[in-house]
Amino acid sequence: MDKDIFNNWADDYDKSVKGEETFPFAGYQKIQAMVKKMVVAGKGTKILELGVGTGLGALEFYEQGAEITGVDFSDKMLEKAREKMPGARLINHDFSKSFPPAEPIDEKFDYIIISYALHHLPDWKKVEFLGELKKFLNPRGRIIVADVAFVDRKTMQKARKKAGNRWDESEHYPVIEDIAFSLEQKDFSLTFIQISFCAGILQLRQ
Repeated sequence: MDKDIFNNWADDYDKSVKGEETFPFAGYQKIQAMVKKMVVAGKGTKILELGVGTGLGALEFYEQGAEITGVDFSDKMLEKAREKMPGARLINHDFSKSFPPAEPIDEKFDYIIISYALHHLPDWKKVEFLGELKKFLNPRGRIIVADVAFVDRKTMQKARKKAGNRWDESEHYPVIEDIAFSLEQKDFSLTFIQISFCAGILQLRQ
């Protein structure tokens, strides 16, 4: 990941993803709406968002009284998030290289949300990383992954063709049929909803 790209994108990020219907953000608004339905947020709800970016997704939960911890490797994105959520705990860290960050996260969360960021990890590392996140979940907690993702390889190949030169061969877009068994071996139960031709939501429960 190129940190400079995300730093330069910070000022225009919110506007650029809203209403976008081309790869990779087709269905972004529907995905965010679905995540908000999955999360019951209120005073004292603890939410960890990895890839929090400008805080676009977390803001509504914050306004509902949830305690937000956000992690992102772009300091400029976090500046925007801090403006929206001055009371949130925001950590500048690249979770794709190591987790947890040097700044201790010594609490458990009701929800862990990963927003358009898991695709930076190869499949084996996705599975290991999601397994490691269990130690940060409350017993009834959930992991919600909103990302460029596909139910199977046929769906992915159709999306690749439709995306054309916007498809990034350096990324590792999740194909659920490829990783489901390995996640179940980590004692997760999982569901996946394909929202657009190129993106969906993976939900993991212990």
